[in-house]
Amino acid sequence: MRHLWSLIAGVVIAPLAWAVVAFGQTVMGEVYTAGAPTGYSSKVLLGAGVLVGAGLIVGLIASLRVSPVGPLLVALLYLGSSALLIFAPKTGVDVFDRVQKDVLGHDVMTITPLKSGIIPVLGGVLLIAVFSGGRWRVWPGTETVDATATTTTTTDWTATPVPAVMTADASATTTESTSSFTPVSPAGTTTETPASPWGPPPSR
Repeated sequence: MRHLWSLIAGVVIAPLAWAVVAFGQTVMGEVYTAGAPTGYSSKVLLGAGVLVGAGLIVGLIASLRVSPVGPLLVALLYLGSSALLIFAPKTGVDVFDRVQKDVLGHDVMTITPLKSGIIPVLGGVLLIAVFSGGRWRVWPGTETVDATATTTTTTDWTATPVPAVMTADASATTTESTSSFTPVSPAGTTTETPASPWGPPPSR
């Protein structure tokens, strides 16, 4: 199931990250078209912030402990797009050279991340997730919890309850009977136990 969620995340993140990178590069390119700025520029801050946001989006499947299916899908899409532009440049330009008009006041060119090399770099980074063996296996926490639960259940079924209450009651009854025993004479009057087996001393 986690492989399916990772695949869905890859399908969503691949075009989203591409679009965010394209927007950030468009803003930065507009700033530096007329030369380097001599002071603070809000456009530079906007462009840099958008590019950082693109890195965070890609980091969701590149760095976190998720299934590598999603990162593998995005890596293949990015690297395949770069290969298309390299080995079939005319076809690559026809496919990716699109302009999105008036995106927050900017005309965004979708081919810019591919030409600048950011897309193949991200594809190479995401490809590393495929070689992580731990990300293919099930998380160890689930197996540990299941084993503990099984052991506890077995112990509960095989355990023999100890009648602690009955033992305590029996002991109390025995002690009480022994301590309260007093010989009774046939006439119904109690007699005290003599202090000496020879009887009381003779009177004078």
